[in-house]
Amino acid sequence: MNRTSDDETADRITGETEDAEQQRPVDKAYRGIRQAILRGELKPGDHLAEEQLATMTGTSRTPVREALQRLAAEGLATVSNRHRFVTHFSHEEVSIMFDIRAQLEAYGAALAAQKITPAELAKLQHLIDAMAEIEHETSSDVAERFLALNGEFHDIIINATRSTQLKRLTAPATSLPLVLLKQFVMEQRIDVARSNRQHRDIHAALAAHNSEWAAAAMSGHILSTKPKPRDPARGTKR
Repeated sequence: MNRTSDDETADRITGETEDAEQQRPVDKAYRGIRQAILRGELKPGDHLAEEQLATMTGTSRTPVREALQRLAAEGLATVSNRHRFVTHFSHEEVSIMFDIRAQLEAYGAALAAQKITPAELAKLQHLIDAMAEIEHETSSDVAERFLALNGEFHDIIINATRSTQLKRLTAPATSLPLVLLKQFVMEQRIDVARSNRQHRDIHAALAAHNSEWAAAAMSGHILSTKPKPRDPARGTKR
């Protein structure tokens, strides 16, 4: 018997519901708190009280405590006197993070250009195509969807270096994605179309096995998205 699109949609929704129900409490707490920070529901400087967060995420204090440790490791939470707060990022700190990423990932792209495989290039092209599909969307979750695809794109390139040491060096610098900083912390929109054009240029350089081109394309890609300082005359949106 032929299945209708309604049947397939129902199966997909059922599967998503089951996945959500099967989440470990710590993962449920982590995702719930992280999303609240990214959406601005929890603002820089807010106290991350375990009991309130347990209620908010439908979990308990123990998984919340573990989730906060993960968020602190990412840089989204800051520990002070045994209490945790949503991290406040100054423009100077954000600028430094962009500079560090640009240098590390440019070097990584240069190495990857000599070692990347056809299968990895195909994966990068698949991600570029997926990002192209959301270039002109205006839904509220575009940034989060782009964040996931963009992160995977950059991870593939770092993995293509075949360097354990470079992976270790980049892990702390990449734990807080730059597009997240720009969109949610610095309150400046991401230009998905422009970023994806740069992804295509990086892909072309890697496919040509041109290390110098790949390094320049990667560095330019990251630095071109570096947030500008807020205009004091306009104030903040918070």
